[in-house]
Order: sequence, then C-alpha cells, then structure tokens
Amino acid sequence: MRNFLVEPPNIDFLKIRKLTYVFSFSILILSLVLFFTKGFNFGLDFTGGTSVQIKFNQPIKVSDIRMLLREVNLDDAMIQELGTEKKEIEIRVSVKKGSSSVIVENIKKALDKKYQNQYEIRKIEFIDALVGSEMVKASVYSVVFVMLGILLFVGYRYEPVFALAAIVPLFFDTLVTLGLLSLLGKEIDLTVIAALLTVLGYSLNDKVIVFDRIRENIRQRGKKNLESIINRSINVNLGRTVITSGTVLMSVIAIYFFGGESLNVFALTLLIGVILATYSSIYLAAPLILEVESLLRIKSKKQQVGA
Repeated sequence: MRNFLVEPPNIDFLKIRKLTYVFSFSILILSLVLFFTKGFNFGLDFTGGTSVQIKFNQPIKVSDIRMLLREVNLDDAMIQELGTEKKEIEIRVSVKKGSSSVIVENIKKALDKKYQNQYEIRKIEFIDALVGSEMVKASVYSVVFVMLGILLFVGYRYEPVFALAAIVPLFFDTLVTLGLLSLLGKEIDLTVIAALLTVLGYSLNDKVIVFDRIRENIRQRGKKNLESIINRSINVNLGRTVITSGTVLMSVIAIYFFGGESLNVFALTLLIGVILATYSSIYLAAPLILEVESLLRIKSKKQQVGA
C-alpha cells in the first residue's frame, strides 16, 4: 500500500473507456426511467404537512417514540432531537396523513400510552403544499445555477473543452444519485438537496485536481500524445483520490449508522454521491477531454481540407 501511495501506478484507464461510456449511459437512462415511472418520495418540505415540537420532563429515546407512533399509523413520521438534553423532539408528518388537528390528536394518543402528563406540546406548525411546491422550484433552480456557475468557472480557469468534460459527469453524478434514491424509495427533502449540492462541490474539486495535472502535463509535453498524458495524470493523482475518498466515505458511513434517523438519508446521499464522483472523475471527466479534443481535431482537419 505504501508503494502504491508514494509511487504512481501505470494503469491504462482509458483503454476501457468505451465500456465505461456504455455502462454510465445505461445507468443514466435507467435513472431517467425511474424518474418518470417510480417518481420521488417527496418529504414534508415539498408536499406540506405538520410539524409538532414536544418537550418531555425526562430524557427519552427516539426509538421508543417511533414505536408508539407506529401504533397510530405514523411510523413514517420524521423524528428529530432538539437540543442536547434528549428531552425535546420535533415530529414532522406529511399532509397525506391528514389535517393538523387529526395528526396532533394521534400524536397525543400515542404518547399518552407511556408519557401521560410527562410532556407538553410547545409548537405546532403547518407547512402548506403551495409552499412545498415553491421549495421544489427553488431546489431545482439552486442545482441548475450551481451547474451553470461550475461551467463558467471551469471554462474560465481552463478551456471550454475542460468545462464540457466537467459538466457532463456532474449531471451524471446528480441524476444517478437521485435515481438510486428513487429506486430505494428514500424521502427527498431539503437535507437531500443540501447533500446533492455538497456532492457537486466535492465532485468538482475531485475533477479540478485531475484537470490541473492534465493541464500541467500538456504545457510540458503538448497535446501530441494526449491519451498517455491523461492516463499519467490520473495515475499520479490516484493515491490522493483513494485517501481523500476513503476518508470521506468512512466519515459518511459513521454518520449513516450512528447519526440517527434524521441524518440517515442525508448520509446515504453523500455516500452514493462520493462513490459516483470518484468514478466519474476517473472514467468520465478525464477521458471526455480526449474525446472532445479528438472531435475538434477532426473538425479542424475538415475545415483545412475544405479551404
């Protein structure tokens, strides 16, 4: 392992690029099919619903509250601890479960079985479905604007070729992550959107580091043997990629298993996104530079012949 991290390997990543293109395109199409068939399980942030904040006289366990709510058909409610004393929680229930008054009565009915006269309801809020639809639009706009910002940044810092090679894999990372969440039936809320934006930032950073090395090697050797330069650049950065991705994944896995129910989908989104970002940096972003440059070279030759 030490030699692998210190001395770059000599793996021909671009040799199988056509296979990775087919694989990537296939799972991207599958993700789009899931969008239009299975759809998304939108959370309370987008569909509307009721939020109830409750304070107990003694520390409680979220797992106990969830078992009680299961008895009144509220097992899919989101429960989040507030503060550090484990005495206050927020219960968020989708509008699909009924009106605010019905939901509050069911929560009281469930809690009274174990905590009668040992809690107080401090706040009840209703999120209108119209507000939820506006949040959907705002979330889509935020992702689109981030993509445009990345396109402009990479195009300005490098070349338009690099910008195209970066933005296509970023769309891949985002759409396939959403496709897997749809397949798993996970709830999409604002925390998932935050995780997606985090994945975009991580993915861009991963690709920019490879692009820096490619640009540096192009300046030294020119574009005559671009395939060899790209392969060399990926291999030189491979140790750094393994260490960075591995460290991030260990942290995210810890959050997934020990961060509680409220952070479960957030951590899962990061987990999927980081894996896809690492894959797309090596097998999509860098090889696409070669493909675009080849197309531009062919176009230039045709123009010269035509002239």
